[in-house]
Amino acid sequence: MSDPDTPVRRTVVAVDVHQYSSARSLQQVDIQETLIDVLDTAATLSGLARSGWYKQAQGDAEVAVLPADAPEPVVVADLVQELTNRLARVNHVQDPTLRLRLRVAIHSGMVHFGRNGLPGPAAVQTCRLLDSSVLKRALASSDADLALIVSDGLFRDIVEPGYRGLRAVDFTPVEVRLKEFTGTGHIRLLGGPGARTPVAPADRPVRSGDEAASAEGREPRASLPGSQREIHAAAVATGEQGVAIGRDQHNHYGSGSGR
Repeated sequence: MSDPDTPVRRTVVAVDVHQYSSARSLQQVDIQETLIDVLDTAATLSGLARSGWYKQAQGDAEVAVLPADAPEPVVVADLVQELTNRLARVNHVQDPTLRLRLRVAIHSGMVHFGRNGLPGPAAVQTCRLLDSSVLKRALASSDADLALIVSDGLFRDIVEPGYRGLRAVDFTPVEVRLKEFTGTGHIRLLGGPGARTPVAPADRPVRSGDEAASAEGREPRASLPGSQREIHAAAVATGEQGVAIGRDQHNHYGSGSGR
């Protein structure tokens, strides 16, 4: 147990399986085993040794505190991409209901190691981001394999500078309100059988599907899964508000389905 007056700054990663409770008991056993295999393999391929992580297992979920030498850009970029790659490999199933789909939240802050868990704001904020309705609905209303949400601090420190190929334009900012927590998170959807919808660069406005189709001389098309449309629609449906990416950007979104 750490000295309560001497917390340490660490990266916290929380994951949760989508619709785990709807699976049968034996399926849940398989899901748990597959989840650990996916996490272990993704970490190894990212150069992160899971043996050095402090892990709180929760059946279909895990909250982990990474060692001090775990580079934040590697966690946000490489680990998430390897998780997406591993999900693509395990999700080659005929029954789409058997797909393993994950919500992932990443935050960096001050951590205490208590006798019965992780007291302190860093772990709490990570779990609030993970459990936010807007993240759940963003995944449920898309065909993505993974829905990532990073804290505002990590977004500004790691994503905006573009470390390891990360692009701010691939994320949608949302306001998260859950229990006593209120803050900003940034969501990205990855993987899945459908292609992600490209997001317009930050230096030009995002147009609606009909406007873009008209300008390019083609028929309007429905919004593709995994786009900012679903994320923003999830925010509207849950009362958690999205904000525009980029300067002077005006987004036009459709509605999304709930969980």
